[in-house]
Amino acid sequence: MPKHEVNFYNLSFNEVISRFKTGDNGLTLEEAKNRLKEHGFNKLPEEKGASSIKLFFAQFKSVLIYILLIAAVINFFLVCEESKSLNLSISDQADTYIILITVLINIIVGFIQENKAQKSLQALKKIISLSARIIRGGKEFVINAQELVPGDVMLISAGDKIPADVRLTEVEDLEANESALTGESEPVKKTTVKLEGELPLGDRLNMVFTGTTITKGQGRGIVITTGEKTEIGRIAKLIKETKDESTPLQQKLNKFSKSMGIVVLAVAAVLMIIGFLQGDPFIEIFTVSVAVAVSALPEGLAIGVTVILALGMQRILKQKALVRKLVAAETLGSTTFICTDKTGTLTEGKMQVTDLITWDHDFNVKKTEDKKLRSKENEEMLFALHIGLMCNDARIDNIDDDIDDWIISGNLTERALLLAATQAGLQYKKEHSLYHRLDSIPFDSEIKYMATLHKMDAKRNIVYFKGAPEKVFNKCTHLRVGNKEVKFDEEKREKFLNKFTTLSNKGLRVIALAYRHIPVKNKRLADVNLNTLVFVGYVGIKDPLRPTSKETVEECHQAGIKVVMITGDHKLTASAIAKDLGLPCAAENILEGQELDKMSDDILKQRVEEVFVYARVSPEHKLRIVQALRKRGEVVAMTGDGINDSPALKASDIGVALGSGTQVAKETADMVILDDNFRSIVGAVEEGRGIFDNIKKTVLYLISDCFSEVVLLTGSILMGMPLPLVAGQILWINLVNDTLPNLALTKEPKEQEIMFEPPRGRKAEILTKDIKILVVFVSLFSGLCGLGLFYFFNQYYDNVVLARSVTFAMLGLDSLICVFSMRSLRKSIFQGNLFSNLYLIGAVIISFAFLAAAFYVPLLQQILKTEPLQWSHWLLVLALCLVEMGLIEALKFIFMRGRIKLISK
Repeated sequence: MPKHEVNFYNLSFNEVISRFKTGDNGLTLEEAKNRLKEHGFNKLPEEKGASSIKLFFAQFKSVLIYILLIAAVINFFLVCEESKSLNLSISDQADTYIILITVLINIIVGFIQENKAQKSLQALKKIISLSARIIRGGKEFVINAQELVPGDVMLISAGDKIPADVRLTEVEDLEANESALTGESEPVKKTTVKLEGELPLGDRLNMVFTGTTITKGQGRGIVITTGEKTEIGRIAKLIKETKDESTPLQQKLNKFSKSMGIVVLAVAAVLMIIGFLQGDPFIEIFTVSVAVAVSALPEGLAIGVTVILALGMQRILKQKALVRKLVAAETLGSTTFICTDKTGTLTEGKMQVTDLITWDHDFNVKKTEDKKLRSKENEEMLFALHIGLMCNDARIDNIDDDIDDWIISGNLTERALLLAATQAGLQYKKEHSLYHRLDSIPFDSEIKYMATLHKMDAKRNIVYFKGAPEKVFNKCTHLRVGNKEVKFDEEKREKFLNKFTTLSNKGLRVIALAYRHIPVKNKRLADVNLNTLVFVGYVGIKDPLRPTSKETVEECHQAGIKVVMITGDHKLTASAIAKDLGLPCAAENILEGQELDKMSDDILKQRVEEVFVYARVSPEHKLRIVQALRKRGEVVAMTGDGINDSPALKASDIGVALGSGTQVAKETADMVILDDNFRSIVGAVEEGRGIFDNIKKTVLYLISDCFSEVVLLTGSILMGMPLPLVAGQILWINLVNDTLPNLALTKEPKEQEIMFEPPRGRKAEILTKDIKILVVFVSLFSGLCGLGLFYFFNQYYDNVVLARSVTFAMLGLDSLICVFSMRSLRKSIFQGNLFSNLYLIGAVIISFAFLAAAFYVPLLQQILKTEPLQWSHWLLVLALCLVEMGLIEALKFIFMRGRIKLISK
């Protein structure tokens, strides 16, 4: 048996039959059994999935989860120590339970996401859960497709989904839809002839592939590969071998969590050493150190991030995009490259006649009124459209309905010709009635033309002819000028060759039209000499850009995001579309699949930054492009709709499947664009930037609050003073201030300026320079103010309970007021709309009520060791908080000036 080391499309079908030792009668039943043992069942390789228990415990592999669990344990024993009891109510351990709930939410979300890769492979396997009609031992059988073996003779007909890769030996008007593999939606006409050279999937016209569908005709062929050796099997292997990478957000949160853990442990250790050197009792200094450590842990961060991502997913859904993976919502915001398909994403996915070229006219269909088109002056135009209508297999299924309700069947090119003719005033029903078709030669990619023979009048019949310009040119001896036929001499040919170049450079699909009158006795095309035709002109057909595509690409460039178009189209067409979009399209900016094949990964890595258009690409090419960009540190969003796109979708930072795409692509991707529109991708990117913005605000708020307590407690220990806060007060502040306002910050609407800034990329930190400065300033100012208040009230009134109460009030009120300054780092608090986030206003009011209750509710006074404060105390605390807000605004003003200068450059 031959190994799959040869391109079977380069062999004649007789050579294939010989290599597989089969024939018209197929394999014998005994030989089929032997080959099934040798090659195995026709199915994709089974991957043993991880058990549920293993998946569950895998979710604990996060530094933030470890820190949260430690915090929960510390919280529990700290409160127990404070209350001198292990038998505590839920309310006593509220902070502990919040932390545990946070851990549980994160684990559940991660557990669900772990099934993604397995679902992708399962979706692929469903494709070959089919039956097959075969010939074995001279008899026809219908078998389970899993039992197919190389060498089987398979029978194929319209409607079949192909269950193995097959080299065709007989075809009868056979067409296959290969969009699942190649991304091209137009059915492919099949042949049996031997093909030359190394060809991409879309050009292997003598083969049909697993997962593709037969749309027309019938035929038979030899099964050459099954299971994992098929083209779809190779893609399945790529998906399996492509590792799921951590998203930029996951990497940043892990790095941030590790840093926080180190800081917390370092502070606690230093305090224990100082206490030991001062001779403090071990239990007391240990309790204090734990209190400081707990105060430094932003236990609200994980739940805040989860809520921000969940809300972001809802906002992204309003942009016609469905995010399947929670952390992917934020990844969108850090995107630096968007690699997108052309057809249906940047374009409308429908062919449209834009140009008609005859001897007298260069006719722009889109810019000319129908009335002018139908005028007698344009007889050449009308005749050309008539040919396009008659030499055409597209049909209107409901011709008697209104034109807006027509259902048109046929390939995209012929549909475009039909619509152009009817919109010009030609009547489909009338034309077909007057010019009854007698015979036809269907279009074939090998001969590259189509011919139809029609009854014309009592004396003549007429042949209509359309096809590739070079084919039609060679068959024409005359040219139609007006309603006359003149000799098609070299001068006239030169003019049309120049016109062809012009249309091709515009990226149009060019079709040439011709005709010939013949005697009425000729009723078969086999009896007609097709080498003496009359040339009429060209039709230029284009898949128009979506109205928003160019504007959206410009928006991406403005936001510092590079757009790369990846298509199966030829270089010329891709270049023209790129030019219309405003993408760089010089020679160095365009790369074809054949050129890419010759490049090493290192050279591709060097070139990939300057290439904006890839033409005639394969699944391996897409995967290499994504990998090359990621090696350069880029954050890549890749769009796709076919099975062939799945490996690249999985390898990218954010895989974007089209809503009209295959189930495999959707299962592999992180996000699905419901309307196939490029505008929706960029809208989702904008929402992703808003998500990261809100995460930064949450981090700033929580870290500033936590480290204020660290500064306060550490300062008091170094000064040898009593603790300015008891453990219960620390937990109360964290519970009240780190919960409701933190969650309310997640509802902040995105700021318009985010799409005027460059993408942050993969290396950007959550704690930017601006945020670090603010954290240090707020922590020092708030902590030192609290320390000063405690020292003053404790010394002046000699009342440690009052001193702690004022300090407690200052830290609590401080974060509730300053949170309004942290809503935006781009605008002053006076520039924004205070009421744009009513959730935050409500959260601050409720949190302040809880804070006040700590001083005026007797039970809470007893638990938290406070006493009622007077108005003068509150006014003093309020004044300090307002001063701090003013200083924060001053710092923001300095940051804003620097940012404006950076953007202007």
